Amino acid sequence: MGELQRRWEAMAKSLSAFGAERGHVDVPRSHRTASGAPLGAWLHRQRTLAADGRLPPDRRERLNDLGVRWTVYAREAGIAAFAAFARQHEHGLVPHTFRTASGFPLGTWVQSRRKQWSADPDRALRLWPELVALGFVWEVRNAEHAWVAAIAALTRYRDGHGDVLVPQWFITEDGLHLGRWVDSRRVEYRSGVLTPSRVAQLEALGIVWKLRESADDPARQRREDAHFARMLDRVAAWSTQHNDRIPGVRVVDGDGVAIGRWLLRQRRLSQQRRLTQDRIAQLDAWHAAWSTGRGTMPGI
Repeated sequence: MGELQRRWEAMAKSLSAFGAERGHVDVPRSHRTASGAPLGAWLHRQRTLAADGRLPPDRRERLNDLGVRWTVYAREAGIAAFAAFARQHEHGLVPHTFRTASGFPLGTWVQSRRKQWSADPDRALRLWPELVALGFVWEVRNAEHAWVAAIAALTRYRDGHGDVLVPQWFITEDGLHLGRWVDSRRVEYRSGVLTPSRVAQLEALGIVWKLRESADDPARQRREDAHFARMLDRVAAWSTQHNDRIPGVRVVDGDGVAIGRWLLRQRRLSQQRRLTQDRIAQLDAWHAAWSTGRGTMPGI
């Protein structure tokens, strides 16, 4: 086996590992593996070669077996999916790995539009007037857009929980690490670098700048326990409807709740020895294989 073939095989193996972890192989073009290999750019190259008829049949077959999609997603589907995301989440900062309930890889699609804009802003704006009208965020590092999105997420959290005491581990359904974001704002506040207008916004939402030394606030613990019970009920109900299968990370239930991501979170907490014995016992009572993921159903 020559060096070029070995490199191809190594990238195909990385693509297989990506699919095993994420449940799909729609790798964002900018994605690199943990070792720094440009997996996204490599996959884009394979698609280009395939479109030009220059990808060897055996390689195309290998990539087919891994679930590679060769065609570009429809314009109308992408616009509609983005519009729905923006309506639901009140911002357009779609995480790179985000997929709709129907399986459309909106995060990958959005990233492609931003790459078009980076290469030629004027042309991208001419090509995508619908996205312009929807307030599409072309530059993802725009700090003001990120702030607006986080405030919207924090407002929804308050409306749903009655306060903004967001647990450090909490991640929104669209992938925002809201708990970490709130903790970072507390650090900025203590350092005196948070602007008065932003301090006012957070205080209007009821932020607590200095938390108690103890994390055992009974009211907060009751809320977290109730949330755990509700989510486990959702997971169990979905499992019953799908022949006792375990939902994969991309699965959302009939109400659009990301039960697959929540279950993955519990599995990781257990591996890190951060999940209480009571919660482990509840999960064990639901499904003996929850901690290993055996019998996982990727979902759609």
